Amino acid sequence: MASMSPEARMRLEWADSARFALEQCHPEQANAICLAWLEKSETGGPRHDPFGMLYSDAKFWAVAAPPHELLAYTLAGLEQLPKTHLTLPMRSRAIKALWRSLPVSERTAFIRHVHGGAA
Repeated sequence: MASMSPEARMRLEWADSARFALEQCHPEQANAICLAWLEKSETGGPRHDPFGMLYSDAKFWAVAAPPHELLAYTLAGLEQLPKTHLTLPMRSRAIKALWRSLPVSERTAFIRHVHGGAA
């Protein structure tokens, strides 16, 4: 540590302090903090999958899956969302994907329904 620059030494201390602070949190809160940081620092690369296999495998499976399986896994995943530590932007991404999958007529009908018949 003696050969480290003052900046590198300070960053190491900050990292140690962050680790200590996370250890003092309830595990759910620590997980939420870490997920929020990971999402903020996301590069648009392999979706937090360092080798790119998980996301590409999921896309391959989704294309190959019969509709009933795709729906079953999607609904099961959506049911788990409230129990997970997904940040608001991550949940918004999922909702936007579902919304974009609807035809314009269905979007309009949904908005009318939500607003009590008013468009």
